[in-house]
Amino acid sequence: MWLGILSLAIVLILKVLLDYRRPRKFPPGPRGFPIVGNIFQIAKLARKEKLFSDVWNRLAEKYGPVCSIKLGIQAPTIIVSGKDAITEMLNKPEFDGRPNEFIFKYRCGGKPQGIIFTDSDIWHSQRRFAVRTLRQFGLGKHSMEHILQQDASTLTNMLIQLTTDGKPINIYSFVCTAIFSHVWFILEGTKFDVGNETPQLKEAISVLKDLLKGSNIFGGIVSYLPFLRHFFPRLTGYTLFQERQKRIDKFLADVITRHKNEQQFGERTNFVDSYLEEIDIQRKKSPDSFFTENQLKYALKDLFAASVDTTDNMIGFIIVYLVVYRDVQLKVQDEIDVTIGRDICPSVSDKNRLPYLNAVLTEVSRLANITPTSIPHRALSDSNLLGYEIKRNCTLLANYKSVHLDKEHWGDPEVFRPERFINQEGQFVDDPWVMPFGIGRRKCPGEIVAKNTVFLFVACLLQKLNFTLPENHPDLELHGIDGFVTSPPKMEIVITRR
Repeated sequence: MWLGILSLAIVLILKVLLDYRRPRKFPPGPRGFPIVGNIFQIAKLARKEKLFSDVWNRLAEKYGPVCSIKLGIQAPTIIVSGKDAITEMLNKPEFDGRPNEFIFKYRCGGKPQGIIFTDSDIWHSQRRFAVRTLRQFGLGKHSMEHILQQDASTLTNMLIQLTTDGKPINIYSFVCTAIFSHVWFILEGTKFDVGNETPQLKEAISVLKDLLKGSNIFGGIVSYLPFLRHFFPRLTGYTLFQERQKRIDKFLADVITRHKNEQQFGERTNFVDSYLEEIDIQRKKSPDSFFTENQLKYALKDLFAASVDTTDNMIGFIIVYLVVYRDVQLKVQDEIDVTIGRDICPSVSDKNRLPYLNAVLTEVSRLANITPTSIPHRALSDSNLLGYEIKRNCTLLANYKSVHLDKEHWGDPEVFRPERFINQEGQFVDDPWVMPFGIGRRKCPGEIVAKNTVFLFVACLLQKLNFTLPENHPDLELHGIDGFVTSPPKMEIVITRR
């Protein structure tokens, strides 16, 4: 017995020493403590900086564009900052893996499933099918534009009715459901009117938002030190995380079951029905197919999550910036009045005719940093990055915010100045240094759809409405609220009809 205990102690000591030793060509970074690594140092920096994304910028300033940290017992994490380093990282196929820590596997049913947290053949098959199918049902096509225009008009009219008394309101929940309405129609086949979603769907959206706001890009303490969940399930947040995941999974499983019971081959009108048919097709070809009902559940979960808390956050941030910078709001409205007028609903074809609005949307995207980093990547094999050796299974994080706030490129990166995207001829000029959707093979496939949605909704809202802060409102913190994605600051605004 004592020999066994001694052997275990020696193994643990050797592991601690090996983890603590930094290989010669390994990326530099702060020295941590045995077992916990840099958890306390990162937590201290986060309290000071308020946002984790600013922590990565401080580390980059001190250690360079490729630096390393150790969070608990998981493999080292490499923080990659600056355009050159990020471009090299995201274009190397050996860095296209996804993390396999406990919290990510639990979220996907105990193994890699779905689209976001899978890699290799599973990811390729699921992503390819999802992109093809969503486009088939209109996502990004002209046929979907009419639905977007209707939802934007409905949202505008609803806000007019809700603000007739002149009282300030929080509009984020209304924006979220308006944005999600057309996406849910493509995913599940049911079109709900803005504000009239089913109680089950409303609850699922609320639970998912709470999940995203209550976590960070690495998954939290249970991801760093997973054994703690057995001793302190509530204190570590594991109990709440587990309960929320189960509620989301049950909601999606019920949706799939209902579609399965009502399934009629040849009448595919949405993503769920198409996937169920693909399961049968692929099962006949191979019993080991990647297409299963569980895969469908987690693919649907990924698409659900990607649609709920990003585009609406972007619109929320745009409104925040426009109520703070009223002169910019008035300039956008003047451009809409001259180009489109107040009676004709804006369309995607108007984008090239509204350069200043495009500049404002791009500038808010650069400063808001709703997705300040990539979703964590994992090294699938030993490789190198800017001359540093990256070992297999290391986690890599692309720090987009470092590019968006690069002083050498932008000159005044902290300043809100949409004119930086307008050339001397008054035309909008995009800049590849703005990369909220990422680059490389893992780039978000919904970029065009998201941009068109934001454009249409913002153009419709500003065409009809004015947004202002209530009197004596304290100064707004524009940096937002930290979470898996960055949310706009909580506030109530005054809305008046133009």
